[in-house]
Amino acid sequence: MTTPWLASYLILWGLVLGTGFLLLGTLRSLGRLQWRLDELEATRPVRKGREGLPPGKQAPEFTLPSAAGGDVSLSDFAGRRVLLVFTQSGCGPCHKILPHLNRVQQNVDHQVLVVNSGEAEDAADMAAESAAGFPILTQEEWRISKQYQVFATPYAFVVDESGVIAAKGVVSTPQYIRYLFEAAQQRDGNVLEISDRDSLVEREPVSSSTSREVIHA
Repeated sequence: MTTPWLASYLILWGLVLGTGFLLLGTLRSLGRLQWRLDELEATRPVRKGREGLPPGKQAPEFTLPSAAGGDVSLSDFAGRRVLLVFTQSGCGPCHKILPHLNRVQQNVDHQVLVVNSGEAEDAADMAAESAAGFPILTQEEWRISKQYQVFATPYAFVVDESGVIAAKGVVSTPQYIRYLFEAAQQRDGNVLEISDRDSLVEREPVSSSTSREVIHA
C-alpha cells in the first residue's frame, strides 16, 4: 500500500465521518426545532396566562390526593429535582408517555410527579396500567394548571432543587422528554449523564404530526 493511496484512503474516511457527524447534528437541531414548534402549536391561541410559567419562576406549591392514597405535596421533594408532568384523563399521548416516565424515575436523578385532570378513579387506573413508580395526583377544575399557566397535555416542567422552574415544554414523545432535560441542563450547567443502555427514552424519529391533546379551559 503506497503512502499517497493510504493518505487518500484516510482523507476519504475522514470526509465520510465528518459528513455523518454533520448530518446527525442537523437532524438533532431539526428535532429540537420541531419540539419548539409543537409547543407553540399546543399552547395556541396565545393568550396571557396560557404559555406556561417561564424558567426562573418559583414553582407554585400544591397538595393533592394521590392515587396511592393520602396527600402529596410538591414540597415533599424539596432538595430534589422534580419532573412535574400535567396530564388529562382520556388524553392518548398522556397514557403513552407513562412507561417512559417510569424510566425517568428509575434511571435519572429526578422525581417524577404527575398531576392529572380528571376523576380520582382515572388516576388510579393510570397508575395501575403503567405500574407507576411515581405519584399520580388528581386536580379539580384545572386549579394547579391555572397556577402553572398551562392547559396543554402532556406538558412538563423541570423544577430544580430550590423549587425554581428550570425548563418547560410538551412531552408527547420520549425524545421530547430528553429535550426538556437538555434545556434544563443548559440553563443551570448541570450534567445529566444517561448511558445508551439505561436511556430514559427510546430513540425515535420526530414527526411533525406528533399527536397531543390541547385543552382550552
